[in-house]
Amino acid sequence: MVLTNRLFIQVLFLLSILVIVAEVWGATSRRQESINKPLKKRIRSSETRTTNKETSTSSKTESNEYEFCRNYNRIKKNVQDSALSEDFIVGKRSALTELLDVRDRPYGNYNKKGFSFTFDSYDKVEYGRAVEACLYRKLQLLAKDKIDDSYFYTRPLEFEPREYLWTSAAPCSKSDPLNKTTNSCSSVTWCPNNVETRLDYTLNLGKFTPPYCLIYRNSTNQLELLDCSIKAFFTCESACSRAVISSQNNCQKDESLFEVIGRKAYLKKEHEIRGTWEKTQFGFFYYLGEKFVNWRENWMTCCSLGLKPIALTDSLLDHFNRSNIPVQGVAFWSALTRAGCPLHFENFLHNASESLNNVTIFGIRQGGSCVAVSIKETGDKEVKSATAVKTNVCASKLLLGCQGTEQTFDIRDYSSNCDLPVCTGLPDCVMKDEIFLKQPFRVLLAPWRFGNLHSCCDNSILELHEEYGTWDEAYKRCCSLGMDLLSVHNPAKQDCLGNPYKNSNPNEKGYLPFRTKAWTAGRDIDSCRGQLRWCTGYLNDYLKKDLKWKQGHDPRFANNSCVYINLGDPDFPSLALADCSEKKQIICEAPMGVGFKSQMHYHPCRRNYKVKESEAEKIWNTGDFSRTSYAAKNMIQCLAEHIGLVYNSTEINQHVYIKMLSRMLHPLDVELMKKVNEHQMFKVQENKVTLPSSFEANYGKRKIKIFEGDMLEDGADEFSLAHFDFVTEMMNKLYECREIKKSNEDTFMFDFLVCLLQSKAVDRFWRFYDFNFEQSSVIPADHDLNSPCMTFDYFLKNDTISCIPPNDLLLLTESGPFITLKPINLKMFNTSSFTACLERNGSLPYAETKEVFEMIYNYIRSVAPKLTIIWDQGFFDKLNGKFMWCRSDIDPLQPGATIPIPVTVNATTKQDFVMLVSLPGAKPNLHAVPATDELMYQTNVFCRFQDFVVNKCLTNV
Repeated sequence: MVLTNRLFIQVLFLLSILVIVAEVWGATSRRQESINKPLKKRIRSSETRTTNKETSTSSKTESNEYEFCRNYNRIKKNVQDSALSEDFIVGKRSALTELLDVRDRPYGNYNKKGFSFTFDSYDKVEYGRAVEACLYRKLQLLAKDKIDDSYFYTRPLEFEPREYLWTSAAPCSKSDPLNKTTNSCSSVTWCPNNVETRLDYTLNLGKFTPPYCLIYRNSTNQLELLDCSIKAFFTCESACSRAVISSQNNCQKDESLFEVIGRKAYLKKEHEIRGTWEKTQFGFFYYLGEKFVNWRENWMTCCSLGLKPIALTDSLLDHFNRSNIPVQGVAFWSALTRAGCPLHFENFLHNASESLNNVTIFGIRQGGSCVAVSIKETGDKEVKSATAVKTNVCASKLLLGCQGTEQTFDIRDYSSNCDLPVCTGLPDCVMKDEIFLKQPFRVLLAPWRFGNLHSCCDNSILELHEEYGTWDEAYKRCCSLGMDLLSVHNPAKQDCLGNPYKNSNPNEKGYLPFRTKAWTAGRDIDSCRGQLRWCTGYLNDYLKKDLKWKQGHDPRFANNSCVYINLGDPDFPSLALADCSEKKQIICEAPMGVGFKSQMHYHPCRRNYKVKESEAEKIWNTGDFSRTSYAAKNMIQCLAEHIGLVYNSTEINQHVYIKMLSRMLHPLDVELMKKVNEHQMFKVQENKVTLPSSFEANYGKRKIKIFEGDMLEDGADEFSLAHFDFVTEMMNKLYECREIKKSNEDTFMFDFLVCLLQSKAVDRFWRFYDFNFEQSSVIPADHDLNSPCMTFDYFLKNDTISCIPPNDLLLLTESGPFITLKPINLKMFNTSSFTACLERNGSLPYAETKEVFEMIYNYIRSVAPKLTIIWDQGFFDKLNGKFMWCRSDIDPLQPGATIPIPVTVNATTKQDFVMLVSLPGAKPNLHAVPATDELMYQTNVFCRFQDFVVNKCLTNV
């Protein structure tokens, strides 16, 4: 609240008596700081009507001798000679502190103008006091020849428009001295920095006597001479006007880096930089590279590519305010720097006048002169992305960011680099949506339909029914099922495939139920002959050297070859090479269970190396590596190889590391951010301060800190900044830790993580990881396949909807069952017909008797006569020759989980997976039909509930 009336003066006077600030009484009444109003008119470009020819005078001595700057220099010298250290003001202060300053400094506030910050007065003072006020703030009076409307915004509760603004200019200059005949000139000298500016109008000194003071007039957009004793507003700025950076002449394209192939320019292989081209609507291109560089290396690399570093402007932020942002969530360099200039930023190598008006640059007072940016998807439909723009130490290693008016080179298939374990030239991987349940998780429906399904060696292995094909055909077929070709990533897996029951019965030799020659995921590629890779949707590594090969097959001599496995070998399942065009059996595999693959690999790696579950959980949950067994170190190595983070035992896959960093921290909780900004982060319950559950779930119990901002704003996007700090620290740690000693291949990843976890930015490695971005496993685990019913266990239940209101249920008879009064809207709840009722602790309708079936049917028809009724899961019992209900409201292994269907089923198919439906009509009917998207996701459903579920809901209001 702005206090400008007499009451405030009286209160201020009383306060000065009661407290200890006697000097306040002598201070002029000043208005309290208030929040700036939004802009009422569009900022127009400078209309100073000046012709700018800036030339610095040769020495400071000459400037001091220039007669018209004598007044400014005298005031400056007097301050320097007489001021004490406590006289100076540094940085932003609170409004009250600013208002009650006993030193009686002119009152004002810091504001952002383009890439710089200024102090703008709210008090009108004479020229001398304006110069002193700026010097006491370790700034200088305005010395800018381009002045726009932003300097003249009317402050809150001002009674007159802001027409005049004191400047540090003095009339005339050395190149345009005073014309003594006319007593005029057409230039000025800016006294603080000795810069001359030629004007397209004339200053007449005849009406004034020294000292000469120049004021800028808003209505005329001109500098005018004015009596120095007149009171006016003023603006202070930093003493420097631009960052100290290299000459633009140093930015030259290096043609030796390129080679022309088929009329296209490519980077030579030894200079290739993995990255992504981004074409903008503004007529230029961005190149976001996966190369770690410091700020200087960034602009030098960009220049050598015929580009420039990325100009940090509103256009850049507008372009990335969308979903599917490339290299999202990580930090890359911009051209912006303030090197040697505390409060002024400049886009190095760019002359564009566009500024960064809508985003604050954070971290200005935390060190670092170079600016980086991180843009992350928010997960919110209205707020597409969140941006963190922050100063950073220029020597930090962040990602390459370049910009140009054209795409200067084409991207070769970078993964053809033989030093990387990435397969190229693979056929497209297309999953057949119609065979999956897609909501709320993707699950392969009844996988046993497609072949001989077997669970062993920590995987679900599927031998397709008499299906043979080339390697490419086998790859595509497994992809269509959400699976990969069989892979043998280590000798332990190969040994297990030869005797999958060894652990359960060591004295008995066991075999897989299929004894055939089948393709594996292993192959080499045209440009890298003899270097065999596992080509899967997740694991990316070379074949290990200690695998067992069929006699006469040497992997070193692979020549565009594919790897198959002979599961019928009587000694062991050996690997062998074959031409990829040969046709062999197709065997697919996937982790057992529905969930994220990286989590699925945790358990087999633990079991393979016989790590106690308590030790593994300690590592996983706490990140404590202080007392870790050798077996646990092997487990960590195993996990890192499975997720593709490490290859060749001791090489970090930088591409995977960057992708993992982008997944650190959950998508920004926009509602939570709003609570932060509204100071509603904490709530008090029973005299205890607690955090919202969503914050604890997403971010743990880390201490919340609301950033003050950069001399401008008291609130900031805490989560964007926390993410920025995290990823920049982790990116720099990669550069340091990947060079650690590689003496032990079995424990390299453990040593790497120990180094990584020394970072202050991360105290729990996996706790910050968002698995929602991960690839998922779609094959149900063993316990989901022990019944002919396709069951939906905890991984498909939505715990956020635990009960349906009992008032929305109908009790059909005195003994039950309960049924919903109206159908559940699948689209509204983004669910499926299978899970809509499970999410509410119920089931799809089923009937024990014909009478109950007809009762349920007739009720639904009375409410929804045109609805296709979807009943609970069923299957055709081939032994008894009849259809059975699959009751989804109890465990499928319990007695009574399957009961006979008491009415006739009109079966258009007797396949393993069908849906039981009743078509519209007055007469009850039941059909067994194939599952379709319309039935699974578009047809609303009624739900049935048992008595105990309803009673539980009633007791838990």
